[in-house]
Formats: sequence, C-alpha cells, structure tokens
Amino acid sequence: MEQLVFKTEAYEGPLDLLLSLIAKNKMSIFDIQISVIFDQYMEYVDNMQISDMDLAGEFIRMAAELMLIKSKMLLPKQDEDPREELVRTLMEYKTAKEAAEKLSVLEKEFGGRFEKDADEIVVDKTKLDDMDITLISNAMTRLIMTMSEKRQLSLKKPIESINPIIKKKIVPIPARVFHVLKLLYVKKSVAFEEIFDDVTSRSGIIATFYALLVLMRAGRVEAKQVDVGDANSDVILCFIESDKKGKADGQ
Repeated sequence: MEQLVFKTEAYEGPLDLLLSLIAKNKMSIFDIQISVIFDQYMEYVDNMQISDMDLAGEFIRMAAELMLIKSKMLLPKQDEDPREELVRTLMEYKTAKEAAEKLSVLEKEFGGRFEKDADEIVVDKTKLDDMDITLISNAMTRLIMTMSEKRQLSLKKPIESINPIIKKKIVPIPARVFHVLKLLYVKKSVAFEEIFDDVTSRSGIIATFYALLVLMRAGRVEAKQVDVGDANSDVILCFIESDKKGKADGQ
C-alpha cells in the first residue's frame, strides 16, 4: 500500500486525522480496518510537531485507544464490535464538522449584512372617527333579539323546523355588499333593520353586517341615530354619494 505523507498537513485533532485517513484509504466509516489506520496514525504521531501539550495529549490518548481496539480485534469473535464506540464518535464529529462548514459559508455570505428595521405601519382610522360603535352594536343586538323571537315562533311548526336545515347555504359577502349598496343608492336612507329584511339565516346576518361595516369603512354609508328621546331609538343608514365622499376625503 502506498505510504501516506503528512508533513504538509495539519489536523484540528485526532478525530479529524482519523476521518482523513479513512477517506484517503477509501474505507467505509462503518468498516474501519484498524490495523491499517493504526499504523498510519502512529506514523503521523511520530512525525508531528505540536507545541500545544493538551492537543498532543489528545493524539496520544487516541493512539492508545486505537491500540486497544486493534488488540481486541485479534481476539476470537466477540458479541460486540470493538470499533462500535469509535464509529459512533466519528459519526458525531463528522456531522458537527459538516454543519460547521455550512455555517461558515453562510457567515461569509451574510455576515457583513445589516438587517433593515421594520417599517411602522400606521393604521388609517380617520374614516371611522365619526362613527359611534355603540350605536351600531346596540342596533345589531336589538335586531338579533327580534329575529330570535320570530324564529322561536316559527319553530312551533314542524315543517318550519326542518326547512332551515334543508335550505341552509353560505351567503357570500360580496353579494351582500352589492345588496346593501343598491338598496341605499335607491332609497338614499333606510332603517338599520331594513337591510336585513331578506335575511333568514345566521350566515346571512353575519354577511350583511360585515357588508355594512365594509361600506362604512369605505365611506359610502353613514349611520345616524334618530333622536326621539329613547334609549332604543332607531338607527338610520344614509348613502353617501361618491362625489361627496371625494370632497370629504380631500378636506
């Protein structure tokens, strides 16, 4: 076998040297020929010049371990492979070394970069400043209670109890936005409850209410309370023309 030369090579430690020897001899890390590796390892140890005594001690300790494994390999067949612990240690070291090399590449690529501070996102709340949330909330609560009472009355009829299950369907929000906008465009102003007149399901209530919020957020609908001196006074929804909306936004 061709003699290996180590004079110009430097290794970080005994495990690094062993991996290099295994690769140069084209061996499998799971089937190390200890006698061959040991002889080449000792040749390197005999020729090495290391000023760091701790590192030199590691090489010598590994040499003793290899000698022990080599002697065990000469004994009759055993239940456990004497190389098992060495193989496990080499695999762990190899994995860590490969990970370190990948991190080193990433460090060279990204190490000099600086992270940009996140831009602050300012939420535009100006279009909703004049809206009384309590006004809409109270109106919605009254509507739900009214519809709940009507539903309880309808459930007394067996066929009415089955129909909601048979006819249950998902109500698309865009369709409700169009419905509310069209209703207000024609009438200019309607009572809050009127936009729910054709609603017969919970999903319809939710979709219609969400559609109303969308239109209010877009500045196309305005909610006003009819002042009748009553805590449960009516809420009126008013349509806002697009040109008026544009003038209001420009102010």
